[in-house]
Amino acid sequence: MKQGFVDFERDVIEKSERVPVLVDFWAPWCGPCKMLGPIVEKLASEAAGSWELVKLNTDEQSDIAGQFGIRGIPNLKLFHRGQVIAEMAGALPEPQLRAWLTQHLPTPKREAMAKARELMHAGRAGEAYALLAPVLGAGRADEELVALSARARVFSAPAEALGLVGTEAAAGPWEEQKELVRALARVFTTAEQGATSIPDSPLKSRYLAAIADLRVERFSEGLDAMIGVLEEKPSFDGGAAKAACLAVFRHLGMRHPLTEAHLGAFSRAVNV
Repeated sequence: MKQGFVDFERDVIEKSERVPVLVDFWAPWCGPCKMLGPIVEKLASEAAGSWELVKLNTDEQSDIAGQFGIRGIPNLKLFHRGQVIAEMAGALPEPQLRAWLTQHLPTPKREAMAKARELMHAGRAGEAYALLAPVLGAGRADEELVALSARARVFSAPAEALGLVGTEAAAGPWEEQKELVRALARVFTTAEQGATSIPDSPLKSRYLAAIADLRVERFSEGLDAMIGVLEEKPSFDGGAAKAACLAVFRHLGMRHPLTEAHLGAFSRAVNV
């Protein structure tokens, strides 16, 4: 545990590259800080170095407190690899604080999932799945992990991804993620099977070309082509073309530059 003057760059930022660091922003006059402090110190002692505690007196280092927007104390911020990954204001009883730490302290699985999200955001789903596959084997009960793994797998192996999420919708917090996997798996599988269910028309070849682009994560080209199909027939392939676009938007994120660049044209195409 680090007390006294805190060299924030050395004691928090640099150290958090090696081990998570919990910073307790406190002051001697703060009643709730006196309640929380001993609890945090006890948990840090029990952690035996799996995470480190740094206590920062906001009266003595108000510049650091201001830098992190501390307006009330006690305030806890958990740092990992130089970044705040969780924070909490106010005092909690020991059981709730234990639960908060358990929820937010990084684990190999959480780190793999965070990196996988970054890779998928960058159009590198294959690399994302390679990170997730080792932890997926022991984590089939983790619905978030299953849904994320299926998203990463659907581009290269849609049938396998569909097997992870199932074909039937069910209530649950990760159902939207699973549904986007089902939507992509449907169009990818249709293309793999030769698209015999789609009547021959000039749109068919354009549709299959769009699917081919999406399969290899050429999202800009694939969305352009798919939206071009929707502009001529919004209900093409029984609504699968529309569902595929929506699934790609959700996969990338609604604030992704490609989503923002294509969403207007998509909306106009399906609402004509």
